Amino acid sequence: MSYKKHPPKAPHFDEQGRVAFEHINALIGNKAWNAWGFGKDKGNGLEWGLLRDKLGLERDYKPIILDAEKLANAGDYQILKDDVHAVTFYRFGNVTSDQENALLLALAMHSKVKKVFFADSLGDNVEELSHRLEDLRNSAESRNLAEMRVEYMDKPEAPKREPYVEYRENGKIKGLHYIKPKVDNDTGEIIKENMTWICDDLALVGEGKTQGGEYYYLFQWQNRDENKPRTVAIAREDFGTDSGWKMLKAQGLKMTQGSGLTQRLTEHFHFNGDHVTQWTITNVTGWLNGAYLLPNGEIIGTPLKPIHFTDRSSSSLGYTTSGTLADWQREIAQNVRGNASMMIGVAVALAAPMLSLLGRESFGVHLFAESSKGKSTTLNIANSIYGNPEKIKLSWSTTATGVKNEAAARNDGFITLDEIGQAKDGKNLETIAYDLFNETDKIRGEKEGGNRQIKRWKVSALSTGEKDLETQLRLQGAKVHAGQLVRLLNVPLEEAKHLHNFPNNKAHADHLNEKVQECFGVIGREWIAFLSNNVEAVKSTYKIIRQKWLDLSNNMSGQVQRVAGDRFAVLETALYLAKDLTQWTEEESAQAILKNFLNWKEEFGENSREETSLIRILTDWLLVNEASFIEYPADPNARTPIKVSGVRVLANEAKKEEEHYFIYPKIFDEIIEGFPKNMAHSILFSSGLLKKPKKPENGYNEYIFKISKKYIGKTVRAYKVMPFSDDESDSEKTE
Repeated sequence: MSYKKHPPKAPHFDEQGRVAFEHINALIGNKAWNAWGFGKDKGNGLEWGLLRDKLGLERDYKPIILDAEKLANAGDYQILKDDVHAVTFYRFGNVTSDQENALLLALAMHSKVKKVFFADSLGDNVEELSHRLEDLRNSAESRNLAEMRVEYMDKPEAPKREPYVEYRENGKIKGLHYIKPKVDNDTGEIIKENMTWICDDLALVGEGKTQGGEYYYLFQWQNRDENKPRTVAIAREDFGTDSGWKMLKAQGLKMTQGSGLTQRLTEHFHFNGDHVTQWTITNVTGWLNGAYLLPNGEIIGTPLKPIHFTDRSSSSLGYTTSGTLADWQREIAQNVRGNASMMIGVAVALAAPMLSLLGRESFGVHLFAESSKGKSTTLNIANSIYGNPEKIKLSWSTTATGVKNEAAARNDGFITLDEIGQAKDGKNLETIAYDLFNETDKIRGEKEGGNRQIKRWKVSALSTGEKDLETQLRLQGAKVHAGQLVRLLNVPLEEAKHLHNFPNNKAHADHLNEKVQECFGVIGREWIAFLSNNVEAVKSTYKIIRQKWLDLSNNMSGQVQRVAGDRFAVLETALYLAKDLTQWTEEESAQAILKNFLNWKEEFGENSREETSLIRILTDWLLVNEASFIEYPADPNARTPIKVSGVRVLANEAKKEEEHYFIYPKIFDEIIEGFPKNMAHSILFSSGLLKKPKKPENGYNEYIFKISKKYIGKTVRAYKVMPFSDDESDSEKTE
């Protein structure tokens, strides 16, 4: 232990040593200054006056004064001059053994005093501790132990002599106050504090940064009408501004209107509070930091790093709970048991938080049937997994932008879209059906330059309607993309057959629709908690079930295998893992998912959708546009088409030639628009509709034929199509 370069002097240090080898008196303890006196009573405090008179000291005698802070940090002060022979310390108030140890160690190391005494405030009960002093000077072991006690002792902070902000209770007024100390000019001690209230007990509980790099302060306080503290994130650029204070006050914080005081508060928090704890600031729900964030800001699980959610969806208030898990099991799950369409609705809902864990893409199931078959009931049941069905449901009548915004607000979550026939128009329907499962929004620019943060999401969706997606798109004049039909799966809805003692379907549905308003939200939280604690088991179970589905579909097209392994396998995995929550057996769940798969496959087919669609598109186009072809051999009575699409070569029985078409490249490209050209060529060739020349012409793709002048009087190039037979040999040669 050693002095600082210029150690401060203890109060009244310079007043001692008037006589060589003088015996010095000192006042110590947390009430030492009270004994000495303040203001006009300085040096004439009642307790000091009694002690001074008892010791026979002159009225102007000034003792060394060491309060609790100086005792704890005694090694940092000059306490006694070198010519002091003895000293007596009089205890006023509380003096701990650690404080006495620190004082004795300082005297041993930094003074030449021989005699040390301790006494009470009346000068009685005198105890000599000179032997302790000598032991500290002569024994390295004793000195080391004393130094360790000093190092680990609780040290009170030095009194603040400059204005500061601190929590105080001033009568009934509680909260952060602006404290302005009044300091004694002679002693430097605080003799009075002026307090001015600023705000409620506001605390800085950490800092955070968004994915976009914006910095935030996290504040917390307790509103009187709320059960738990409120946490608010303020952008650092807004903190201390009128808008920042307005935001805090809007959320319940009571505070002064004085601008000077709020400025003091701003300065206070820039340098005080918890600046160590780092929060994740996010407007995205779902899996984050090892926990799951619901759209209402509720966190399931314990995040590795604290999370603050800055956004809310339009339906966030619906993510509440009602009833118990047992209620949901008894009133809903048991009455859904055995009904495949209702069970797949539950499976789609449960699959939502699994997709990110399994690395699967977003998808949905579209249940279609005529009215009054249980579509709305199935949606209500599925929605009851996570919240109030009435408040979290969506409709196809929502705009495409609204649906995407909601998807972003429900990342790693579940969406329902009721009644596809209510879609505003074909374009809106097409956009929703395509963009919802793209998992990302368009890049949009900012007025100030640069681009906005791209919205991303991963969801599972359950849709209903009287017609399937493909039919509805065509009816509304929208394009049908094959990708839509493997992302949103068309599954015919089967009316409930297991009514569980209800007299008819209506009574069964009425019961379920009533009970989902009483029992909701609990099973979803239990399910997410299970997933959070069993990630590896989720992955391994899915791997096994997926292989089963791939084996089942191994002789089908790649698209069907993809749907089987990446969609239906996920749905079965969800029901398998949730068996303790639903109380459905593994066999019941597997059979329900298989039944829905077979129904889907019946609609979709076992071939790829592109193949089916392309063949139908080309053959339908030929039937509609037959009149746009020039016939060969020519009919002298036939009208020349206004728009010529190519040449129709009629069958020639003598030469054993079947009817075929030569379609101009521009027209052919229009027919297959929407499909990648190479893929379209390959599919149509494999089907036997599109032919290849025996020797493709240099500089042209392998499907282009050079047609002889005999057909239309000039040489042209075209695609050769055999619409009605695939027996024609590729060896046919044209001139």
